[in-house]
Amino acid sequence: MSDNLSAMRRMSRDAFGQSYRLEVMTAIARSEDGLVCLTDLASTLGLSTSRIQGALRSLVDVGLLTEMPPGDGRRRFLLRNRSAAWEWAEEMTQAADSTPATRQLT
Repeated sequence: MSDNLSAMRRMSRDAFGQSYRLEVMTAIARSEDGLVCLTDLASTLGLSTSRIQGALRSLVDVGLLTEMPPGDGRRRFLLRNRSAAWEWAEEMTQAADSTPATRQLT
């Protein structure tokens, strides 16, 4: 795992108490059309669906994502709602990228 990814997951644990939420939020924020699906997102991030289901559910629960009506297929899509939270996720990801891999406590 890269140092940047480790730093992002550490920051996610600090902010949310969960390792993957910031990673999931950043991927959703970078989605061009704002539509995501659990299996595609998991594949893009190289994670199992079980690792990110909770993060997606909580983003729906707080109103950052809206579940789309089911279509013809088995895939369920979620739509990114407008929110400054997506910009915040990008900002935190950039901060994680610039954070040294090991932090010293003073």
